Amino acid sequence: MVSYSIAVVDTSTHRLVASIDAGTNPYGITAPAGGHKLYISNSGASDVSVYDTTQGRIVSSVTVGLLPHGVASSPDGRHVYVANTGPDTGPGGSQTVSVIETGCDKVCATWQTGLAPHSVAPSPDGGTLYVTCFDGLSVVDTGDGEQRRLLIGQARSNGVAVHPDGTRVYVANAWEETLSVIDTRDHLVVARIPVGRRPWQVAVAPDGARVYVTSAGDDTVTVVDAASGTVVARVRVHHVPTGITATDDTVWVSANAASTVDAIDVKTLQVVGSAPLGLSSEPSGVAVA
Repeated sequence: MVSYSIAVVDTSTHRLVASIDAGTNPYGITAPAGGHKLYISNSGASDVSVYDTTQGRIVSSVTVGLLPHGVASSPDGRHVYVANTGPDTGPGGSQTVSVIETGCDKVCATWQTGLAPHSVAPSPDGGTLYVTCFDGLSVVDTGDGEQRRLLIGQARSNGVAVHPDGTRVYVANAWEETLSVIDTRDHLVVARIPVGRRPWQVAVAPDGARVYVTSAGDDTVTVVDAASGTVVARVRVHHVPTGITATDDTVWVSANAASTVDAIDVKTLQVVGSAPLGLSSEPSGVAVA
């Protein structure tokens, strides 16, 4: 039986300390800056659970579009963006992102994107939202919610992340086994860096020095030097790594098939801890709160 829960891992001991009931098939998770709430997309339903870290419980549920997957917070913490992936990629599939206002936990806008949006990432200044879709990478203006471009060369991509200086966007190309580096000035691809099989999600170090890519097909995390675009290392982790996030000293990876969260030391690039989450928990997203 699949676990519909949020696993809480102590970052100092790398141990599971709690398991909290969530919605149906929780997928993505984000922790808005300056707040005390987590937002969890429930891919088996059309809603997002809101977890209050001070109360230690789910306090509300926000109805969004069909089968929400990727979630991300605006830099100022005022909004959460939810990719409504929809039931399929054919005609009639979803083409929207829901925008949740964190002050009231209600949807304040619904924006049009490409087909079957999967992952979302805002620019550091909050002015642009990048959305990976079945038919390309949507570039959405957060001021008016209009899609400015659809980069069809990035079709069928998975994860997306933006460099802290706002000059580059990184996109995981699952079918090419590459990481695209896109210049945000003209939205042209300036590099395609080979990574592992079935690249899934992308995280950038807080200082912008490195980019990390999970590869679900070969159980690795590819470490890329952001300045040179060269691969520094491939770190072996547990089976089917999916979600990833990076702090100053640790890269956290959720291993979907192994039901673990692995901790990679950013200095040694070695796995220094692994938290078993319980049989069939199938973790997908990971966030540090």
